[in-house]
Amino acid sequence: MINFAEDETLWEQIYRLLRERIETGVYPQRGKFPSITALEGEMFPAARGTIRKAITRLEDEKFTRAVSGRGRYIRPASEWSPPAE
Repeated sequence: MINFAEDETLWEQIYRLLRERIETGVYPQRGKFPSITALEGEMFPAARGTIRKAITRLEDEKFTRAVSGRGRYIRPASEWSPPAE
């Protein structure tokens, strides 16, 4: 759940939550990733652009991939490239 931490922007919190869901298998590898509309309705009190920014970071780090006309999918863990923390 989003907790509106002061030291982190909303899109970063959404990114962290979505990444955690991917890493723990809530969104299974090679499975379909929820649409922005589905994420909006689920629990994210944020504008579409804010959710999109979080998803873009997931794509940049190879957690997801967009397939034209089909949506987004979770990549296999072997393809992920998260930043060093």
